[in-house]
Amino acid sequence: MRIMSKLSVAVVFGLWLAGCGADDLGGEGIVSQIERDFGGPDGVMEFFESHTEDEIRQAMAPYGVGFKLHTEDELQRALESYGVGDVTAALITDCPQYFPSSDRNTWHNINGEYYFIESSGRPHRAYAYLPPIVAAARNDSCQLSVGQWGDAASSNDYDGGHLIGSQLGGWGGRANLVPQDTNFNRGNWVTLENKMAKCGSLPNGRLRYYIGANYPNSTTLIPNNMTMEIRNQSTGASVLLSFSNTDYGGTNGTSEKNRGVTFLTNQGCN
Repeated sequence: MRIMSKLSVAVVFGLWLAGCGADDLGGEGIVSQIERDFGGPDGVMEFFESHTEDEIRQAMAPYGVGFKLHTEDELQRALESYGVGDVTAALITDCPQYFPSSDRNTWHNINGEYYFIESSGRPHRAYAYLPPIVAAARNDSCQLSVGQWGDAASSNDYDGGHLIGSQLGGWGGRANLVPQDTNFNRGNWVTLENKMAKCGSLPNGRLRYYIGANYPNSTTLIPNNMTMEIRNQSTGASVLLSFSNTDYGGTNGTSEKNRGVTFLTNQGCN
């Protein structure tokens, strides 16, 4: 039986009261419960940003979830291992189809971005502040492999798609890559990413950007649903978008993309 510290009891109970009925980014895993308990993705990120590493671990422990802060030196060594130097993006490990048990059910803090690897070892969440917006290095070989895993499992064509786009500073490794329908990735999804890239003139940290990759079962590598929430920290305005991982992002994909573009225009991303 897991024993909760006084801090974790107080934090989780208090946030559960505040977060009852809050939205999450989809899926049935423990991270969705955390989002609901903490008042949505925004509440989770607010907690991460305002507490120490030890306090975060204590608060996540009752859920059976870990938290790892990856140092700059660690990331640089990982990058150098596959021939990339002097950039601030890396892999937790190499480029596994499924992350090992040591990385699962864990939030990974990489250069201020938060990535969650779920219990089956697949990327499930990505959170970031924007701006600043600085393009990040790609891991082309991993990106190609992730797309090929999708091709091998389905008759559709897939890319290794970034949860947080590389043009937005999204980390280049597997924790930020999933098999994404090629038409969707290169169409409505990249249109939203490119619109986000126009938010660089806003004050630093004005927008919070949350991505969910949700799976239909515990084994497939291909998400069937991808969600995106963008929130203006100054005004509280937000938009929540939901896409199928199929051509155009599903039958409502283009209308969802248009909603996102309109929201970003209204925030001053021009």
